[in-house]
Order: sequence, then structure tokens, then C-alpha cells
Amino acid sequence: MKTDIAIAIVGGGPAGLMLAIELGCRDVPCVLFEKAPDPPRLPKANATSARTMEHYRRRGFAQRVRALGLPPDYPQDIVYRTRLTGPEMTRFRIPSRNQTARQEWHGDYGADRWPTPELPHRAQQMFIEAILREEAARYPSVNAFFGVEVNAIEQDADGVTIATREAAGGRGTRYRARYVIGCDGPRSVVRKAMGTAYEGHSAERRDFLGGQMLTLYIRAPALYQMLGKERAWQYWALNPVRRGVMVAVNGVDTFAFLAQLAEGQELTEADQREHIEQVVGKPFEFDIIAASPWIAGHALVAERFRRRRLMIAGDAAHLFTPTGGMGYNTSVDDAVNLGWKLAAVEQRWAPDALLDTYEIERRPIALRNTAFARRMADSIGRMPVTQEVAIDGPTGDEARANLGDALARHVFNEFNIPGLQLGLRYTHSAIVAREAGDPPPDAPNHYVPSGYPGARAPHVTAGNGSLFDYFGRGFTLLCTVESRTDDWEKAAAALEIPLTVVTSIEDPARAVYGADLVLVRPDHHIAWRGDGAAIADDVLRMASGARLI
Repeated sequence: MKTDIAIAIVGGGPAGLMLAIELGCRDVPCVLFEKAPDPPRLPKANATSARTMEHYRRRGFAQRVRALGLPPDYPQDIVYRTRLTGPEMTRFRIPSRNQTARQEWHGDYGADRWPTPELPHRAQQMFIEAILREEAARYPSVNAFFGVEVNAIEQDADGVTIATREAAGGRGTRYRARYVIGCDGPRSVVRKAMGTAYEGHSAERRDFLGGQMLTLYIRAPALYQMLGKERAWQYWALNPVRRGVMVAVNGVDTFAFLAQLAEGQELTEADQREHIEQVVGKPFEFDIIAASPWIAGHALVAERFRRRRLMIAGDAAHLFTPTGGMGYNTSVDDAVNLGWKLAAVEQRWAPDALLDTYEIERRPIALRNTAFARRMADSIGRMPVTQEVAIDGPTGDEARANLGDALARHVFNEFNIPGLQLGLRYTHSAIVAREAGDPPPDAPNHYVPSGYPGARAPHVTAGNGSLFDYFGRGFTLLCTVESRTDDWEKAAAALEIPLTVVTSIEDPARAVYGADLVLVRPDHHIAWRGDGAAIADDVLRMASGARLI
């Protein structure tokens, strides 16, 4: 029996690794168990949101992630064709990573729509997880065991007992921890130990993105030459016979195809090859690297995110259909929200009751994001495709133009989502101040920067970067006017709350944040704003959860 573990993390995907990083950067001891010895080698999630990139920026490795994936000048566009070699019906343009670095943003991805220092990025999760493992390993307080599976969990009044076994059939070990966080996916052993279940919609049937799916990972060195058109990140084929998606993995010779299967259907390798060629529209040379089955049509959120000493995050807490690309990103955001709270409790400047606000804040966001993904899956998965789109001549041209218009509306709604990614707001939380007046609307396709309590702290350009870059790892008191902050610093010291004071008296910060003083939480959400009349001790006690005792 291994004892004296503060926090055990079960699962080493994006949620578990980001949680370890959030704890590690605050010197909080934790142990992570992941049954896979190595990072994934097959395509999984492939869209990193602006908010997730901001989190990576906070921890100093956003540029490492942005260097992954497609070549620097490769467009990250989405295109819709009848077949991949057929007529193009619409294209949604997204800047390449070189354009992003130079801030040469354009069209729907202009800086007026996306006021962030970090636009979304396209790179496969299998590449990103390797970096997350390396980043977690930088912190001495993080002890990660890869190739070790957790197979039983039992909590009692004093702690949690964890039974593990080396995945290769080696010896088993038991551990005792104060808290256990399940980041262990849809079949979570931690969620099972909590006695909680998913709620929502499961495996809904659609013409596409409903029920059984298969991802086919291929190598095809000559495919781009055969396509012979402007490149894209994601290619859709819509015709009366076959719908399909191809995602560029490295922008050179590897691709992922998504295939919809009939219920109970299994594809032989010959069937797989036929499917790919039907999507492309012509025979071509390629090798199938791997085939990975999965289920689409989920919009599920767990009934509870916490039960005493057990908590869940990531896919253990919510399960998405991939439209909108928010599953992995919601998982990272879970970890960032929970990480500072666990650290505060372990460092004893906040009570255990602070951890209750994790579910209060994050479960509504999971419901919001899974509902969006479901709407987009319905929009594209049930979009009518007539026989006429596949024929030549004026009738076919008109049918393709009409379908192209419908696809243009869909793709704008699915991918031009600054409000969904940046406009998330924690309301009805005991550690967020109440304020008179209505907050900006929560609209997926439109984002209004705001200092309203509970909102993400808005980006303001500062020097060669962002105001974010000056915020501390603990709370930050942002002063938009010259102000004495002695009372805040004394109150924080007395409460042992980490506090950084940042002064930004330029017009943009005052105009955007809308107050003289703004208290920003460690996860870069706004806890409170005011004109200085509030008592610092009261505000800090509210924001840290001290009032929850």
C-alpha cells in the first residue's frame, strides 16, 4: 500500500495531462495513471480551440503546439464537394499558421470577430498529447505512471483506495489518496465508483455522424497531385451515393477518412478501400495504416461531476459528437477550472467546499457545448442531398449551387464560433460576484468582450503580446486606473491567497473591462469588478470560497 498521495489522476489524455500541468505549475503533488504506455498513434481530435490555445499560452507552450500539424503556409480551410475530385460547392477560409503568426487574419477570422492572441489551430491530438506528456514531466511534483491501469476505486471518510495493475500484466499496487480525479474516458472507473451516469442523447441515427463510424488512417503520397486544387484541412464529399470526410493529418501524405457504417456492419479491407475511393471519386494508390471504430451521435453529460473525494473531467464527464470540435477542448477547460481549485484546497487557502463550484460551473458549460455539437451534427448529418447534385448540365449546376448555399450557412455556424470558444461564462456560482444589468448574449457565432463577472477575462493588446501575459498563477488584481492596492495586498497576505497586481491604464483595458478594479481568477475568469469601494477582504473571501465554510 502506497500512502500519502494528495491527488491521484486516473487517465492521461488531454484532461488528465492538463490537470497534472495545472497542479505541477503550482507545486502541488499529484500522481497520474495512464494505461497506454505511449501517446496515441491514430487520429483522434484535430481542432484546438482559441480558448485551449490561450490555456497553452498561459503555461508557455502554445508555440510548440502551433508548430504541429500542417505545414506553415498550408490553408486550414474547410471545403465541400460532390466528391473530393468533383466540383467544389463552397469553401470556408481559415488562416494558415504563418498567417496567424503574422496576424494576417481575414474574412470571418478577422481580429474584430476573434479578439484573442491565439486563434484556433488544427493539429492531431496524437501529436499534441506527446507535448502534454513532456510538459507535465517538467514539474517535480508530478509523478506519472504510463502503462499502468486503475481497475478499482473505493472511497471512505478519510480518503480513496486505488487498485492498479501494470497494463502489460505485471504486478498490482494499491494506493491511498485524498482526492481522485477521473479523466479516464467514456468507460470511466471513477464515474462508476461515484455511482453517477450520463444523461442526454446517445447514438442518434443520422445519414452521417450517427451510430457506428470508422476512421481510416491512410498514407497516399500522390493524393494531392490527383486532387489538383487548392488545398484544405477538412474535405467533405456529399453526393447521393456516399458521404464522407477527409482530414489532412500532416499536409504531405497522411489523411484520416471518416466512414459511416450501417448498424452491425463490418468493413473488410476491400470494403474500406472501396469507401475511400467512392469519397475521392477515382481510384488511386494508398496504404491503410489503421482502422479505428467509434460511435457518433452522443450528446451526454454526467449527472454529477463530484461525489465527496471523487471528481470527473473530460470524456468521463461528457461525451460529444465531433462537430464543432469541442470535446477535447471542453476537457482541457475542465482541467484548468479544477486545477487551481484543487491547488487552493491542498495549499489550505481555500476550503474543501470550493471544489463544489467545479460541478456548478463546468456542468452547464458541458450541457451548452454538447447541445451545440448536436445541433451541428443534425445540420450536416441530416442535410438533404438530391440526385441532381451528381449530374452534369444546368440542372446539376443549379442543384450544386443551392446545396453550396446551404453548406455555406452550415459551415459558418459550425466553425465561425468565437462566442462558443471565448464567450463562456460562469453564472450562479458562489465564487463569482453578482452584478446588476444583463451580461452580453451567449451566442456561438458572435463574441462581445466583457468584464462581466464570470466571463473569460477579455484580451487586450499589451506590448508585443496580451494583457493575459502579465496575469499571475494565482489571482490577479487588474487596475485600469492609478490606484493604491495596499489593502488588497494586505488582505491577500493575511488570507494566504496568491495575488498579482497588474496596472493597465490605457483606454482599451478600461473600456473593455468597464471598472477601475477587476479581480481575475487563476483560470482567467472574472470574479469581481468595481470602483474600489468594496472591501478587499470581503471580495477575496468570496472569490476564494472562504465564505462557503
